[in-house]
Amino acid sequence: MSAEAFARQLHLAEDRLRSLGLSGRAAYAALCRALADRLALPRHLWLDGPDAPPEAGLDQLPLTAELDLFGLAYERFFPEVFKAEHGQYFTPRPVVELMADLAGVGPRQRVLDPTCGAGSFLVIAHARGADVDGIEVDPELVALCRLNLKLHGADPRAVRRADLFRDPGLFDGGPRSGGDDGALFDRDERWDVVLANPPFSVEIRDAAALGRTSLAQGRAHVASDELFLEAAFRVLRPGGRLCALLPHSVVANARTARLRAWLDQRFVRLAVVALPEGVFRPFGGTGARACIVCLQKRPAPVVDWAAAVIESPGYDPARRTYHRQEPDELAALRLRWPDGLPRFPADEPSWDPAALLGTTGIAGGVPTTTLGRLAPYVPRQRKPGDDPDGAYVEIDLVDADKATGEVVTGRGRVGAEFRGTKATFDEGDLLFARIRPSLNSVAIARRPLADVDGELCGSAEWMRLVPPESPHFALVAARSPFVRAQLRGTGGRTRPRIRTRDLAPVVVPDPGADNRARIDALVRDAHDARARARRVLDQVDALYAAFGRGELDVDALAQSLDALRDRS
Repeated sequence: MSAEAFARQLHLAEDRLRSLGLSGRAAYAALCRALADRLALPRHLWLDGPDAPPEAGLDQLPLTAELDLFGLAYERFFPEVFKAEHGQYFTPRPVVELMADLAGVGPRQRVLDPTCGAGSFLVIAHARGADVDGIEVDPELVALCRLNLKLHGADPRAVRRADLFRDPGLFDGGPRSGGDDGALFDRDERWDVVLANPPFSVEIRDAAALGRTSLAQGRAHVASDELFLEAAFRVLRPGGRLCALLPHSVVANARTARLRAWLDQRFVRLAVVALPEGVFRPFGGTGARACIVCLQKRPAPVVDWAAAVIESPGYDPARRTYHRQEPDELAALRLRWPDGLPRFPADEPSWDPAALLGTTGIAGGVPTTTLGRLAPYVPRQRKPGDDPDGAYVEIDLVDADKATGEVVTGRGRVGAEFRGTKATFDEGDLLFARIRPSLNSVAIARRPLADVDGELCGSAEWMRLVPPESPHFALVAARSPFVRAQLRGTGGRTRPRIRTRDLAPVVVPDPGADNRARIDALVRDAHDARARARRVLDQVDALYAAFGRGELDVDALAQSLDALRDRS
């Protein structure tokens, strides 16, 4: 049975339960209890709740271990039960398989998922011959995970209910607290592999929990990602491997540099894989960006580590439902692992695959410079309303020609007509739109109305870059595909925006001072010629309209057109 067919059967079962007066958590509990009975789980492992009446027909629901069916149901069934409100997202099966490959999961290894959810990682690890353990705080997910393990031939008692972030003594060497079915783990228990998709960036403010961790260091709150990483370090044996899905910010942002330094002191990097925005979306999740990080606890051999960027995961991450498509870069990466991937030295400061792999499109050996050197960011804003009688020429994003980088329209206004703050700029400044960099909204500031005076201003979405020389060459560089390639992963699901600090390090080809000057002159002359041509077109349109309104007769129109032709 396909995953889609099983999902339809689940929805039919839900409809039958609702028709019998069971909905939400009660219906979910009834389903779990019915399946636990069919799978012969001990009753003390059943989820508390009502039993389903026979007429619900839950005995007709097919059970097969061919697919991770319960995992596929997670967040697609009983949506009021699974809302990902705690930063939890169902992990796509292809990502789980890749992570098990990266971590080298194999027979007789001990694998722990301390935030196991529906148990997808445990199912895959068990299928590869590993002994598995899981921890999960949500009782409904504990029940789902136990069913999933039992369905796939694993011990359902392998998952215990506990809170990774708040359970005293769970990972700190103190006394172990009991789960819903007894003690958790022995004091000195260690695992070969930690394989997990922990909650993303949930603020942990529990003072007792923070006091047990070195990463907190007196802070009032710490992201769940940090506490997870410290817990994983503590439970791994020396030489053990950690493979986890983490927010992309952990490997890319400046504010997480301290965390990366902490990890480098305790782990050897094995692989970092950047995933596309929306990788969770077709599986009930959000558009959060993520990466796979695979590490080995020291002492361990110091090796070069692999980096990869996935853009096409084998399905469309922009859609809410799963639609398989080519290419499947996750499958291709699995075939190439561990050989055939770019590698970097262990002491490489950057962890970000996109930055390291030169996803610029610039060929090796081509001389380069940065956008920050060509055109530094120099912000300038004011409130035109503070000068009600002041003259302004307004230029917004729609006034720029995306094909040529020219400002082609604009509006003369006085300060009293504006509300709020506007960016202001001079002719020759480079205007780079913050929003949707893929649209290539980049223009060189120019007064579009020759007969209208006033200070140039425009949308706060414009970032003002000031080229010290060759502004038209800077325009060509800023509009190039090399820039768009480096800004392709910009965050934001529906209205992605770049930050000012994103632009300065962007790399562009540098043809040398003489060729920069040649390009600058050619583009400047072409823009001047196009501006003259636009003025002629505008004047022809105006003359023709005047003739149609009866303001010019045939002879007057002919004289005006001839004069215009002579001037142009």
